[in-house]
Amino acid sequence: MITNENSLLNRAARSQWLSFCVLGIIILFSHINIFDNQFVMDDFDYIVHWPLIQDLGNIPDFFIRFVPHPGQEGIYSPIKTLIHAFNYHLFGLNPFGYHVVSLIIHLIGSFFVYKIVRLLAVNNLTALIAAILFSLHPVQVESITYMTASVDMVGIVFLFIAFYYFVRFYQENTKNNLHYALAAVFSVLAVYTHELAISLPLLFTWYGICFPAKNIKLKNYAARLFPFYAIVLIYVLNKYFILGGITRGSYVADSFYLTMLITVKAMARYIYLCLFPFVLTHNHVISEGIFSFDHMDFDRIAVLSQSIYEPKVMIALLVLGCLAAIASVNFRKNPLVTFCIGWFYVSLLPVSNIIPSGVYFAERYLYPGMLGFCMLMTLGIINFNRLNIQKPKMNLSALSTFFLIGLILFYSLRTLLRNHEWRDEIAFFESAVWANPKSALMNNDLGIIYTDYGLIDKALLSFQKAIRLQPENPEFYFAMSEAYIQKRQYAQALEVLNKSIELKPDFAEVHYNLAGIYQVLGQPDKADKILDQALQYYRQQGRTEEAENLKDAFSAYFKE
Repeated sequence: MITNENSLLNRAARSQWLSFCVLGIIILFSHINIFDNQFVMDDFDYIVHWPLIQDLGNIPDFFIRFVPHPGQEGIYSPIKTLIHAFNYHLFGLNPFGYHVVSLIIHLIGSFFVYKIVRLLAVNNLTALIAAILFSLHPVQVESITYMTASVDMVGIVFLFIAFYYFVRFYQENTKNNLHYALAAVFSVLAVYTHELAISLPLLFTWYGICFPAKNIKLKNYAARLFPFYAIVLIYVLNKYFILGGITRGSYVADSFYLTMLITVKAMARYIYLCLFPFVLTHNHVISEGIFSFDHMDFDRIAVLSQSIYEPKVMIALLVLGCLAAIASVNFRKNPLVTFCIGWFYVSLLPVSNIIPSGVYFAERYLYPGMLGFCMLMTLGIINFNRLNIQKPKMNLSALSTFFLIGLILFYSLRTLLRNHEWRDEIAFFESAVWANPKSALMNNDLGIIYTDYGLIDKALLSFQKAIRLQPENPEFYFAMSEAYIQKRQYAQALEVLNKSIELKPDFAEVHYNLAGIYQVLGQPDKADKILDQALQYYRQQGRTEEAENLKDAFSAYFKE
């Protein structure tokens, strides 16, 4: 069975080259349907419509004069931007090349999971099974199939490499500092590629706590950790001086307490999603009326009514407490279990919204933590298999083998299905609405996509759902007007635009579109008056250049 020394899996696990090939084949076949997938969501911001990456002459600006793409304020990842630039100049707007790169990134990441587990568990089979589960788990799809996120994961691959060399240095305990230097170099690359990697020094610290070396004094270990904390500090200072701040967004309802209650529920939900990856989406329901991101989409009553005594909060605290108890009980007799639990949650600290990020839950944030989860699951399967030695009549070895095979088949099928949901914008947002039907934002986004693709009747139904959920949101009425304009139903378009202005009088884009409709309806005087008002709002909002460009565009369009 699994632990049989002569099994194919065991023989492959003993060879790093064979293990690499096994992982490569598994990743290719479980993601074979991604190559026709198109750009979705932030791919347009980071790849299609970002002038900064489309000229390699801008490379110095990636580091010293970095300006995030509109809508992505607060993000400072210069090496990620550099990778986007190289990808763009290699593949242009052909998604196929980006998907090939994403699978290579995932293969390298999975292989270093194998290498890390091999070091920690000192067991080849445990290492390969953990890496297989890591490579196949369905929550990884968002990190790989999503082209923008796959570049983010380069930073996590650097994190894995840095950790691997740090452990090598720590375990060998020699005066050869090559592994230590490599750990430092890859730490810099990791932190400047993806902000999740700022957890690296804490992960190193956690490793030292779980596996203390008898011949290394505490102050010496602290001295060895200091450069890694310094790397993170320098990055944070760079971000502060270049962007003018280190936060992205604000606390929900401007309350740290309410935000942390959401975080507690999110942390428990991460465990649930790892165990039961059935409903996958980029916008999960954390609790009733509270979703993965954009707190303007949340039910305000649901947010404000949260408390420490809320059942979901208490259940989440109970789950987290049980995990902490398991980690504590195993600290001395089985520190690898303690390490896995700690690794999972330490890796999520950068996105715990202690410093506001605007995103409260995301499947892609699980990529580094899945190392701990998959190692822990593998330890459970292997140990259950070995119980057969004490209780041979129960045939536990066969049971654990069949469980592993079933798990691999389920992960593979769910991964293929999830990849299919990313094939284009329509499929992506339809699946998002199916997973989170009470999100006004998701219904509105789906309506916008339907409008872009000329599916106007479907678009109007989606906008109506969004407005029923949030009738006071002026953005939804504005988006709905585009669908009516495409149908040439100008009376309905005027109605929803006026409703939008009622809710937000200085909504410049709404006034501009109103001017266009009145021009089409043969009322040029009224159109000019509203256009002047629109341009005035643009200028008042500091968008003077945009106002002049729109004025010229209006004149040119209607002159033709």
